[in-house]
Formats: sequence, structure tokens, C-alpha cells
Amino acid sequence: MEANEVVWIGDTWITIPGIQHTRVRDLARVAGSLGPDEDYVNLAGPYLYMADVAELYDTREAGETQVKVVLMDGGTWDTIRGNGSDASVNGAANAFEQFLSKVASDGTVEHIVYFLVPELPLIPGVAALRPRVRQACEQSVVPCHFLDLQPLWADPDPDDAEYTDSSGIQASAEGARVIADEIWRIMQTYCIAQ
Repeated sequence: MEANEVVWIGDTWITIPGIQHTRVRDLARVAGSLGPDEDYVNLAGPYLYMADVAELYDTREAGETQVKVVLMDGGTWDTIRGNGSDASVNGAANAFEQFLSKVASDGTVEHIVYFLVPELPLIPGVAALRPRVRQACEQSVVPCHFLDLQPLWADPDPDDAEYTDSSGIQASAEGARVIADEIWRIMQTYCIAQ
């Protein structure tokens, strides 16, 4: 698999502080899954609704290189903007389900790794979104590996710094490391882009 066939899509939980994707890249280089000058494609952007995240995939898939692996988050900016309402949760979950259907119909993606942010006071609706996106992942035609950050944030390593930064809404550098390590663990377990 080529490095440019592995694509990150999502929102600020990928871009802030930004080491989430570079650490996965570095771990892949150490393991020999990537060459020393290779990198995965990072299309994540700030404050995106789930439908916007799906558009990132659509744009890449429509280009010259087809996507084979998607590493992603998404859906919580929908719930933040909707203050955790049922409508915002349903909208995010429905958009994710539509995304999974589109990916399946395209027929090029071999794996999706989706992570859901933890329940934080400034991110309403995560608890309601979790079962919907987990179930969508489990029922996906394309293997979708669901990474729930809630257990990790609920029981952090006491020797580590806080996993959430001072804004109360983003991962800290230590939290980003945890995200990257868990994504890489999933990639190794399921031989994704190895």
C-alpha cells in the first residue's frame, strides 16, 4: 500500500495539537511500514460537521489516487453547534452512516479507523452519539474499527499529564500521544497499511 492511499479526515481532534498524525507516521516509519520520507495524507480541518468530513473523503477519492485506509474522527462539532440536542446527535450519526455507505459503494477503502472524542463538559452529546456511531461501525460493510476515547480519558495514567488541554475541548500533547498510540495499535492488530 502506498502512503498517499492512507488519509486522515476529521476535525480539530486531529489537527490540535497536531502530533496525532505525525506520531502515527513516525511509528509507521520505525516499524518499516513507511519509508523515511513518506507520510500519510492529512486533510483534517478545523470545526467541521460530519458532512464536511465526508466531503474531504469525496474530494480525495475523486482524484487520481484512490483511498484505501481512512483514519478519522467527526460528529462532535455537529453536537457542539446543536448543544447536544437529539437533532444534532441524529444528524451527526446519520451523516456518518451515509459516509460509510458511500465508502462501501466506492469499493476502494479496505479499512476505516474512527475515533470518538471523550465526554467533556464543553462537548455535549458525546454519550448519546457513542452508541449510534459504534453500531454504524460494527455494521459497516467496510471494516470499521471504533476507538472510544472515553475509557482512556476516564482512567488516565497517573504519571502522565492531563489528556485535555487548557481549553477544555481539545487533546493535550499527552492526549494526542494516547490517540496516536491507540490508532497505531489498531493498525498493527488488523494489519492496516502494514
